Amino acid sequence: MNINVKSSKRNYNIFIKNNLLDNLKDYLDMNKFYIIITDNQIPSIYIKKVSSYCKNNHIIRFPAGEKSKSIEQYKIIIEELIAKQVKRDTIIIALGGGVTGDLAGFVAATLYRGVDYIQIPTSLLAQIDSSIGGKVAINSQSIKNAIGSFYPPIKVLIDPTTLTSLPKRHFNNGMAEMIKYGMIYSNDFFEEIKSSNVTENIEYFIYKSLRIKKHFVESDEYDQNFRQILNFGHTFGHAYEAYYNYEKYLHGEAISLGMLKMVNNEIKSSLINLLKKYELPISDPAPKKDLIKLIKHDKKNTTEYINLIYVDQIGKGYIKKTKIIDL
Repeated sequence: MNINVKSSKRNYNIFIKNNLLDNLKDYLDMNKFYIIITDNQIPSIYIKKVSSYCKNNHIIRFPAGEKSKSIEQYKIIIEELIAKQVKRDTIIIALGGGVTGDLAGFVAATLYRGVDYIQIPTSLLAQIDSSIGGKVAINSQSIKNAIGSFYPPIKVLIDPTTLTSLPKRHFNNGMAEMIKYGMIYSNDFFEEIKSSNVTENIEYFIYKSLRIKKHFVESDEYDQNFRQILNFGHTFGHAYEAYYNYEKYLHGEAISLGMLKMVNNEIKSSLINLLKKYELPISDPAPKKDLIKLIKHDKKNTTEYINLIYVDQIGKGYIKKTKIIDL
């Protein structure tokens, strides 16, 4: 399954195929020099497969987790690349989950004012969400993704068989973003997720998710209006992550809590039931006043307002400009 994404900087293809990592010669230029950036929890078999096809390569591993999306970790990687004397025709490969894609993508966007990079996402969340759309970023001390850019990859290579190595919790973490797509865009897709065993036809569900994201990304590449609907659940979700110092919840788990704050009572039970199916959280004791303090620092805010994404009818997300004082 292939998808082409149009971008003002460059169009790029997403390739979805089981066992794709065993056939990388079909997707990589063997004459290039590759920097493989990955975290220290990625199974070594994936690194060996990718490096074996990249005869000229250098591997950089960093500590897994959201805290590595930091200025400090970014500086470590940049300095290592400069010391390695890499050239502008070097290609960076982001091999791993969403943190890896965001961090490696931001390195690619800023090294020598931009070098090419390829996304090889190995988590469900990265495969259906963060690996496409061109958003790359690191966190400041208090704001998630505060330092970043729009910088699309030259291609995205998705091998769904890598998901078999994920712990159940991390697979379910990605399901939160898949459920989000149904909530904001397609009641039919929401019903498919509810009635199906997603793992039995995971290629299809990855493809459908990416088609939905492609629709939003191509319509509003730089996130000025329509694309913000993809942020459904993220305003409060990011606040939950920050409130617990990125230690209690994975991203999708926090987004699950955030989505529940943006729906009306008529559809809330349907959303709760589907979140329960994938063992995602449906309640948390964090005080709303503390969450709002964190939301006030959200990067999407203007001086007085924030765009919140609501769903009153499954499949129809919409933007509501809200005074921060009214949260």
